Amino acid sequence: MGTEVVAERFAQPNVVELDVRSPVLNTTVTVLLVTPSDWSSGTQRDWPTLYLLHGGDDGPSCWLEKTDIVSRAQAYPGGLLVVLPEGGRAGFYTDWRGPQSPAWHRFHTVELRSLLEAGYGAGPSRAVAGVSMGGYGAVMYAARNPGMFQAAASYSGLLHTTRRGVPLLMRYFLRSVGERIGAMWGARWSQHAVWAANNPYRLAERLTGTPLYVSAGDGVRVPGDPPAPGDRLLERLIAPTSHDFAERMAAIGHPVCTSFGPGTHDWPSWQRELDRSWGFLTTALTQGDKCA
Repeated sequence: MGTEVVAERFAQPNVVELDVRSPVLNTTVTVLLVTPSDWSSGTQRDWPTLYLLHGGDDGPSCWLEKTDIVSRAQAYPGGLLVVLPEGGRAGFYTDWRGPQSPAWHRFHTVELRSLLEAGYGAGPSRAVAGVSMGGYGAVMYAARNPGMFQAAASYSGLLHTTRRGVPLLMRYFLRSVGERIGAMWGARWSQHAVWAANNPYRLAERLTGTPLYVSAGDGVRVPGDPPAPGDRLLERLIAPTSHDFAERMAAIGHPVCTSFGPGTHDWPSWQRELDRSWGFLTTALTQGDKCA
């Protein structure tokens, strides 16, 4: 049995909810679409398509609840299709080890992409962005599939997974949601080729043809932002991986657009980065990148 939509409904105006049965995930997951005003199921029109990836211990609806993506997409001239896919509580947008393990990368870049382009108006002009775990996923999808995305953006992404201390942080997070890091990439990161193959920092050369936007905060909460548990500490732990990645890209002659400054590991900071990078992402969809 192939990939198929088993249910389709409007969650709210211009937001379609799809239940997608996936062979590579061996389950059915929910995908949200923020649609242009004149969209209809089965359309043959190709809209520029933006994939937005959620963070760990979260789901696709976070983008609807925490950002202005619906009104922002609706205001895009000519129409824009926004895809909010399920990525698992700790899926890390990767193909896990073992025959019965979920293959998130294959689901998103092969199964879901083909389904949406065949019957839901997703066009060949694509960009991808994400927060935290999703920021990692956005950059990795661009690295794994050169030319598939016209641009990629990471907001507080984990962009150097073998940096000192980072594997332990990842192990702690996976344990907290009932997963084992050994089931994902193997436990011995210092000697495991799978870890290197899933590290954006190590795949920098594969990204030289993709415009990139990388943001990270300094752990200082912007006045007026509400507090969130661990938002300052977590950003201080993760932000150096974005700095390392940006420095690596510059060293190989492909500097990226960066936004480093005040901010924490939470949605007020990520909404600001969505706003700052919006022109970068949408311009790349139609005209190529422009780092404002």
